[in-house]
Amino acid sequence: MMFSRSLMRRAWAPLVLAVAMPLAAHAQERVLGTWNGRVDKEMQITIRGNRASSNTISGEQFNGRFRLASALPREDGTVRVAVSRGRGEVSVVQQPSASNDYTAIIRLLDRGSGADAYRVTTYWTPAYARQGNRGMNGRDRAGVGNGVGMGRGNRGRNGMNNGAVLRWSGDVDADAEIRWGANGVNQRNIGGAALRGTRSSQSGNAVYRGGTVSVAQRAGRGSVAVVQQPTAANGWTAVIRVHDPQPGYGHYDLDVTWQ
Repeated sequence: MMFSRSLMRRAWAPLVLAVAMPLAAHAQERVLGTWNGRVDKEMQITIRGNRASSNTISGEQFNGRFRLASALPREDGTVRVAVSRGRGEVSVVQQPSASNDYTAIIRLLDRGSGADAYRVTTYWTPAYARQGNRGMNGRDRAGVGNGVGMGRGNRGRNGMNNGAVLRWSGDVDADAEIRWGANGVNQRNIGGAALRGTRSSQSGNAVYRGGTVSVAQRAGRGSVAVVQQPTAANGWTAVIRVHDPQPGYGHYDLDVTWQ
């Protein structure tokens, strides 16, 4: 009987640890605040410290209100959003870091006719809480991956997810949208003439779940931005927007990194 109880304790120990670690990470998450307002086409919410502001990018301008619950800390962490009202897309397009003075930017994109009311709650989780829940495969407890597929082949020797890089190039007239996920890479033009000469290739390992996507623009006369980070709500799909403001085609060359 003593031997059986010892085996049971050993069998339950990993399960208790697996449950305790996600709960510990969740306990570190804090509410930054909730934004209420109307959106017509596109708006951005910028959060830095204990201040938040909204800026209308396109469409009719409306005054929204951000009810602050706690300040955005000046340390590494991840911001996420939960939408309880609104028909469009809401995504975090800039995570806070030392390079941007710990500023988060949330994008609200409403494609419907007229304006719609939105209610968006923002949350922040410190980086150490996320790291503590990664790489716990019994062999390495200091991994810094994306928290998915513990012990899978896409991890390095220290448990780190090496990520993946998408190299994309093509000629854009007006705007283009590039979608990257488990279903591969898809692109479409938004206004203007059809895309031409598009090429894409991938390297590295992508798990298509979790992580953060960033883009580096190697060539192009306009602007490029990640307008949707991969989440469970959007099927772990990243969306990159290319905006070419000048007449005719502009050639673009991008490196998109998923880590």
